[in-house]
Amino acid sequence: MIRPFEYIELIDGAIFNEHTSSLNISQNQSPKIALLRGLVGSVKLKHTLTQTEIEQTTDYFDLNNTKGHLPPLERLTQYIGGDLSTEDIGIIFKNRRFLHQNHNFFDRLNNEFSNFYYYENKESHTTAFAFLYRILETISYAFPLIYASKTDDFKGTYNFLKDCLTGNKEKGELGFFKSFVKVVFKDDPLYESSINIDIVAESEQIQQLFYQSFIKACPDADIFAPEDTQEPRTISVKFSEYSSFIINLRNRFFHLFNSGQPNLQSDDILDADYFFKLVNKQTGYWISIILLEVLRHSIENINET
Repeated sequence: MIRPFEYIELIDGAIFNEHTSSLNISQNQSPKIALLRGLVGSVKLKHTLTQTEIEQTTDYFDLNNTKGHLPPLERLTQYIGGDLSTEDIGIIFKNRRFLHQNHNFFDRLNNEFSNFYYYENKESHTTAFAFLYRILETISYAFPLIYASKTDDFKGTYNFLKDCLTGNKEKGELGFFKSFVKVVFKDDPLYESSINIDIVAESEQIQQLFYQSFIKACPDADIFAPEDTQEPRTISVKFSEYSSFIINLRNRFFHLFNSGQPNLQSDDILDADYFFKLVNKQTGYWISIILLEVLRHSIENINET
């Protein structure tokens, strides 16, 4: 079977020991390993069709680069958290049961992220955004179900899924996912936080144009955090509303005529790649933080069984 990408190790092989060898991408190309090593920004990808190689070094768990001084495996250990050491994580990723759980799902998810990295690297930011939206659709049902399945408390599982299925005005799988985010992060300070999108442009006039395009695409003012939004330089999106933000951008841009909705015209955004470049890294960060929480929960369950 021809694979769309090959993964090549960027870390010096001498760094790995007998306990952490499972985290070495050259020795273990499990989708979960490739996914985490990609998100932490420590892998080289080779695109099969074009034979193009790119180094994915953006850490999507830490866009502000607060941990950039730490080696990738140490950063990953801190993100997963708890009392685990890097060696403990290496041992977990040697667990064949853990590695092969939901293998096909994580394989698809890793391929979608790999395409996102590839097109971001090419500065084809509109295509990269399309893959981010595909990722959102990929995880919208799967993440809540994976999260719920990692427990022996069936009553708790039922209540968890019931909470995810209720209390949100948006319907369908993406509404289900939005409720899932609320349930999982309700006691986490992240839920009350916001994600800032800086509108970088050559002039304030162009900034204003992009700013108004974001407002036009998202007519529901509840999506934005007014205390951190600064016209025309910064749009601040509530963490809890970020899925609605992605969906609005996708619908308003890719659907030019749609029931009279305020869709984005080409002259609203001047250049599609520039427009989506403003949001792609933050969107990758938001999805990555949710993915990390699902994996943390799975790892906690492994440790308790």
